[in-house]
Order: sequence, then C-alpha cells, then structure tokens
Amino acid sequence: MEEINWLRVFAGLLLVLFIPGYTLIQAMFPRKGELDEEFDTLYRVTLGMAMSICIVIIVGFILGNPALGNAPTWGNSDDDKGYFQTFFVTTSLLILSVLLFVAGWYRGAYPWTANIHPSLARAPPGIRIESELAVAGKYIPAELIELQGLKHDRDNVKRKLTEVENRKLSGSSVMKKYYSKKEKTLLADLADIDSKMADIDQKFNRPGEGEGLSADVVQEDSLMSDEEE
Repeated sequence: MEEINWLRVFAGLLLVLFIPGYTLIQAMFPRKGELDEEFDTLYRVTLGMAMSICIVIIVGFILGNPALGNAPTWGNSDDDKGYFQTFFVTTSLLILSVLLFVAGWYRGAYPWTANIHPSLARAPPGIRIESELAVAGKYIPAELIELQGLKHDRDNVKRKLTEVENRKLSGSSVMKKYYSKKEKTLLADLADIDSKMADIDQKFNRPGEGEGLSADVVQEDSLMSDEEE
C-alpha cells in the first residue's frame, strides 16, 4: 500500500507541476533549439513547471466557480463541494494535457512518434520531411532537420531584410539610422545562418578521395617531391 501511495504522489506531482505546462511549451515552440541553442531543454523544463502552476491555478478557478453548481454524484465526488475536487481536477488536467500533446504532435514537437508508425511523422513549421525519411534507420537525421530549419530561418531573415530596406528608404533620418542598425544585425544573422548551413552541408557532402582540400595537399606534396628529384 505504501508503494501505491508513493506512486500516486509521484504521478500527482508530475500532473500538477510538469506535464500540462511542458506539453503547452512543446506545442508553442515545437522546433528543437527554438528557445535557446545551448540550454533549450533546460528552458523547456523550467518553463513547463512554471506554466503548469499557472494552468492548475486557472483550472482551479474555473472548477471552483459557484456558477457551475453542484457536481454530479458519480466519480466519487461530493455534490455539496462543487467541481473543485480531486476527481474533477485530475480529469481536467489529464484531458488538457492530452489535447496539448496532440497539438504539439501536430506541430512536429515529437519526432519520435515516427518510430511508432510512419503516418505519425510530423515536422515542425518550416520543415518538410517525408515519413519514409523520418523512420529511416528508426531515427530522424538531426542534421537534416537542422538544415531545413536553418533554411526556414534564412527565408525569414531575408524577408525582414527586404522590409527594413523598404522602410529605410521611406523613413526619416532618425528612422534611417534605426533601420540601418537593424539591417546590420540582420545581415550578421544571415551570415551566421549561411555559415551553419555550410558546415552541415559539408557533413552531408564530404569530399571524396582526390577532391577538396585533401586533394590540394596531395598535389602540393607530389610537386615538392618532383622538385626534389
């Protein structure tokens, strides 16, 4: 019995302090590294805990509203206490968590679902990967997802650059200075994205033997040996 009580406590803490908020964050920010490139997982966990507390408070306010009247007698509930009871709070949080999980899956936050069945493969916004690629080798190539995401980011930066250039031409002198600084920032972001895309592209398309920089080194060595002879 003590083990069952501990399991109930653990499950209750997860449901109250983590699961609803985490599924909400996943649905809002489905792409890996969207919150932060280095501490993305930490941000998701901490924000998930904070949002879970907010969700529980909102659910409590709604269920504790006297306008809802007395609760039904089913579900081991006391109809004199309204809906703010363990059964209804737990059920509401479970349903909400499932709905948020489905929303996150639809937006591509859970690529591992492709391992269950190819039809469950979903890609985050801006990323288009076929189901066959998603389940190839029972994993989704991380580099491919990152490359597609960078392409999406690059398109967004180029679109913002076009808007900034148009506004800089039609704005006042103060606005021109502001948009000039913003243009430099966007150009730096674009250069950073291009650099990352080049690194990933090099991983996918590594030069073969006799190609690339290695070929230049081999040719230089052969020329030096010929000169020595």
